[in-house]
Amino acid sequence: MRRIAAVAMAAVLVAGWAVPAQAGPGGKVTKNWSTPEGKTKALKSVKVYGSYTREGASVSARGTLRDFGKNGWSPGVQFRAWQDGKWTLSEVYFRVRPSGKPMDAVFKMNYGLFWATSAKHFQVREVALKATSTTKGRKYGAWRKLF
Repeated sequence: MRRIAAVAMAAVLVAGWAVPAQAGPGGKVTKNWSTPEGKTKALKSVKVYGSYTREGASVSARGTLRDFGKNGWSPGVQFRAWQDGKWTLSEVYFRVRPSGKPMDAVFKMNYGLFWATSAKHFQVREVALKATSTTKGRKYGAWRKLF
């Protein structure tokens, strides 16, 4: 019976459905997310995906950045949370070269944690950063509603 439950849980995780991370009074839920495919050449060459955990009004997100080729663009991700009647934006998270500029190479990198304490809505978008500058030459994808 335990094996059947484990196989069923694995199937749900692979399908990307909402899976309660922990059954309890806190109502903690973990879900997978990915950004929509971008329409421009720069956004098509990068991919960002991960998971977020929501417990009450608190939310935290983790993710993976993927760059499919050395083409002058590096992947990044940005989150926004609706808190206290306004959108609160995160910084753009991306991989940095020793020179301080965005990494432009084939890579896959897990990145840290973004969190908000009182989010009523939560969204994510992918960002393609020009490999020559951290502030200029950014292409932003569409926001994707997570909740």
